[in-house]
Amino acid sequence: MVERGSRWRSPWWPVIVAAVPVVLALWATTPPGGYLGMALLAFVCWAVVGIAWLVVGVFAVLALPRPRPPHIARLWPFLLVPALFLLTGLVVGTNAVRHVAFEAHRSGLEALVADVAVAPDQRLLDRRVGLHSVSVAKLDAAGGCTLLTVEDAGFLDSTGYAYCPDRVPVDATGDGLRYEPLDGPWYEFRFVW
Repeated sequence: MVERGSRWRSPWWPVIVAAVPVVLALWATTPPGGYLGMALLAFVCWAVVGIAWLVVGVFAVLALPRPRPPHIARLWPFLLVPALFLLTGLVVGTNAVRHVAFEAHRSGLEALVADVAVAPDQRLLDRRVGLHSVSVAKLDAAGGCTLLTVEDAGFLDSTGYAYCPDRVPVDATGDGLRYEPLDGPWYEFRFVW
């Protein structure tokens, strides 16, 4: 019969719980500029998972039969938590999630651009496009781009997608819009104060 408290020393608990900060970290990087609140929540969750991993690891090592070295191989699942942490960091660092999210939302973003083209003198407010909530969609007459500002994205700057079909946008000198190429006529924009 298994001891009642032994399942809490299982190396699988930290691995299972690590799924939460992995999902939060990946979700935080989906829009241009990222979601700051979601990123902070992911960081806090990683800290909690790290502490749980350490505590459960110590108890699991202490629960091994003596001599411990021959039995240490049983604890291989504990290596999965640092591996998940590193893999998540690598994926977030490559912006792969952001590009996949853009491709998944591309048709919805193009439909929103078409709506803006119908009424170029008006702003479209609070539209939902997949995972993103576009707070403002407007035609920037000076730059020739349609700007789709993603709600709650970025830290202090407004960020989102820019559709510039006629020309390559030019970054503003000083304060203003900065563009980063995404795909074809699509760019990520950031309004720098």
